[in-house]
Amino acid sequence: MKTLIVIPSYNESENVRAMVETILGLDSRYFVCIVDDSSPDRTSELVRSEIERQPEWQHRVHLIQRSKKDGRGGAVRDGFIWGLETEEDFKAYVEMDCDFSHDPKAIAQGLQLLGEGWDVAIGARYPKGIIVGWPASRRIFSFFANTLARILIEWSVPDYTNGFRFYTPKAVRLLSVSHQEYKGYIYLSESLSQLPRAGLRVRHSPIRFVNRQRGVSNTNLQEISDSLKAIFAIAWQHHFAK
Repeated sequence: MKTLIVIPSYNESENVRAMVETILGLDSRYFVCIVDDSSPDRTSELVRSEIERQPEWQHRVHLIQRSKKDGRGGAVRDGFIWGLETEEDFKAYVEMDCDFSHDPKAIAQGLQLLGEGWDVAIGARYPKGIIVGWPASRRIFSFFANTLARILIEWSVPDYTNGFRFYTPKAVRLLSVSHQEYKGYIYLSESLSQLPRAGLRVRHSPIRFVNRQRGVSNTNLQEISDSLKAIFAIAWQHHFAK
């Protein structure tokens, strides 16, 4: 199916060209939208130059350059809204990271679940996925954060904090008109709480998650701390808000 893959980026000049080339080489029906927050390492300039230089990029790659660093959630949302407004008539939407922690070859696996009738599919690290290259401290924190979200929001969702996700146009339209309070990584948990609450069917499949090999992670301790506090507000909204 014709698919738009939205990739938020910030300082991903070491990864973005290889990521786009890999995706374009997998299937002619895959299109890419890079949403870059004016990265200091000139990620936007690199993408723009490749679009000007390569005919295949001109046809299948779109760049959104935002004026400042404004969070992963807002970047994904902007990419989705562009996809809904364009005339390309995408039948599926994907969000994924730019650093190859999400394997582009696994895109087909997620799209297959949409083809089976699910509204949303999650590439999940838990309970049966594989995590490569994480230190023990990060494994423990990630498992704790996801368990807390499952207890407070919805136990049936196994991975609230991984951004490798697949959506039908119906699900993307719902997210585009829903109010999201958060723009950073906690948006992953907030948006995922809204979808089943609206009656959409969510499925997951295990993936192999590999810690980034190039570049520096954009998640800091302050954002992690804020995310943990926000989980409680999101859970309240999920269960008690109209």
